[in-house]
Amino acid sequence: MGLPTPPPTCGMNNAGMHRKPARTTTAEHQIGLGGAALPSAIAFFGFALGALCAVAVLAWPQTAAAQTASPSPAPPASAAQTAAPKYEVELDVPEDLRALLSNNLDLLRWRNFPGLQADQVERLADEAPAQVQRLLETQGYFSPQITVRVTCPPEADGTGPIRVVLSVNPGVATLVHAVEVQVDGPDGQPDAALSARLSRTWTLKPGSVFRDADWESAKSRALSSLLSGQWPAARIADSRATIDPQTHQARLLVRLDTGAAYRFGPLHITGLQRYPASIVERLAPMQPGQPYSQTALLDYQAALQNSPYFRNAVVDADVRQAQDGVAPVDVQVTENRAQKLSFGVGVSSDTGQRVQMGWRDLDFLGRAWRLSSEVKLQTREQSGNLRLAFPRTANGYDDSLTLLQDRTDISGLVTRNSSIGALRERTRGHIDTALALQYQAESLQPAGAASSEVHALSLNDSWTWRDINSVLYPSRGAIINLQLGGASKALLSSANFIRLYARGLGYLPIDRSNQLVFRAEAGAVLANGASGIPQNFLFRAGGANSVRGYAYQSLGLVQGDAIVGGRYLFTASAEFDHWFTRQWGGAVFYDLGNAADTWGALKPVRGYGAGVRWRSPVGLVSVDLAYGQAVHQYRLNFSAGLSF
Repeated sequence: MGLPTPPPTCGMNNAGMHRKPARTTTAEHQIGLGGAALPSAIAFFGFALGALCAVAVLAWPQTAAAQTASPSPAPPASAAQTAAPKYEVELDVPEDLRALLSNNLDLLRWRNFPGLQADQVERLADEAPAQVQRLLETQGYFSPQITVRVTCPPEADGTGPIRVVLSVNPGVATLVHAVEVQVDGPDGQPDAALSARLSRTWTLKPGSVFRDADWESAKSRALSSLLSGQWPAARIADSRATIDPQTHQARLLVRLDTGAAYRFGPLHITGLQRYPASIVERLAPMQPGQPYSQTALLDYQAALQNSPYFRNAVVDADVRQAQDGVAPVDVQVTENRAQKLSFGVGVSSDTGQRVQMGWRDLDFLGRAWRLSSEVKLQTREQSGNLRLAFPRTANGYDDSLTLLQDRTDISGLVTRNSSIGALRERTRGHIDTALALQYQAESLQPAGAASSEVHALSLNDSWTWRDINSVLYPSRGAIINLQLGGASKALLSSANFIRLYARGLGYLPIDRSNQLVFRAEAGAVLANGASGIPQNFLFRAGGANSVRGYAYQSLGLVQGDAIVGGRYLFTASAEFDHWFTRQWGGAVFYDLGNAADTWGALKPVRGYGAGVRWRSPVGLVSVDLAYGQAVHQYRLNFSAGLSF
């Protein structure tokens, strides 16, 4: 005859089975085999071994007989014996910890597993406090109170669900009390300057809740700041977090070792077939002998990839090949095809529908000169240009010559402009500079007013500071542009004037899903009047990147039935963006501004509304419905990319 199945023990109450900390629960279950209990244990095992042998001897003949007899079917087991008892879990925990426990506890992970028995449920319940303890420690709770209660099914036949109640009082969160960051230099001695710098930028500050994720992140950022600088062999030599459960304080110690110092060696360039090596060399932000910097290598690679000459580039300085601390820089490039013909179509709420065609030659006359031309036909603007750009100079300048012809028909004003100019540009870090000398002749035909012709030989200087986290999807940082230019009647110009202009764009993140965007611009043309000054030196406002809710360049001076440029400009915008998903978001905004011929006559008008944002593969796409308060009209604006 078989042994009876022991009854389930789900009726036990484990309300006080966990004592803090959880790991002591395990210790309490490891008692009972020491001291005077040892002889009893030996006697028990001897008795059990003898009983098993006796059962085997008595059962052997019955087993042999059963093999020769005709088999008889066994009675079917009842549903209550074969079905796995279901169980329910009630979490009595603070709301901010519910997701952590729900996603990581075995007690919850196994509750829908078929075939689970009552004793297995109780085993999961018994293990839950220790798991909770470990999870809470990652969030800074080292002295929690944890209880588990397991009750039998209320149904008489025992087929109902077992009920498990897990109650958690996390206690007081442990706070960072003190942080000590030490950096040992290449000589093995403490480097006070590096230690102070890393201490200032340490992210897990005293007073913060000590969480495992923040602790690891802070150490990683400290190490990354060394690796991205001149210490490619830096490492964390020691890190300790000393927790005092009585005072709920954590003392942190991190010791980093910079490793050996390295310097950049010569460039080793591969992949060039058409262009001279100077194209690659002059894009390098560093020189041989300068201290190693991972940031410089990344900037160099980005500059090569953004260059029109190359389709791809890889830059690396393997310190394992360094000799006497000098690491050679390996540069692998893949050249672009020299000639390319391109076509494009598009649409803009400002200038209407667009078709365009472009052509370029990256090796004009076999000298790596870049000759390009483009024809662009839009509803309100048509243009064609020819540009000859030269390779970067040894001093880092990019020089070019441009020939331009365009026609615009905007807000009742038709302009035709022909210009020729020379441009010198330079980029250093976050700062772009440009100096342009340009001669232009322009004809103006305002609707309902007399036409005129003007010309100017102007010199214009532009300074731009950029520091944003992403060109395609900016969410943090700022861009500032300042311009100064002018012309003189003594030098082939219709009027004397000086032009001043400033523009700023800022991104302020609130959290991962929300951000603020601010924009402002101001301009002034110092002259006796607007007469004789080309329109591209004067100001008009309105449109997708100006004051939304008003037609493109519809804010300015009224001349006949047309809107022409004024000598003064001011616009400002504030926008709140909320991202519902990684790709889609919404925005609300408020714009104001105007253009006038005197500062006193400049009366800002207002526009406000809401829009949709899409992080497309080619950049940010914005679609806005704006209400122009001064004209009492709604207008749909849309734009793509970062316009600045």
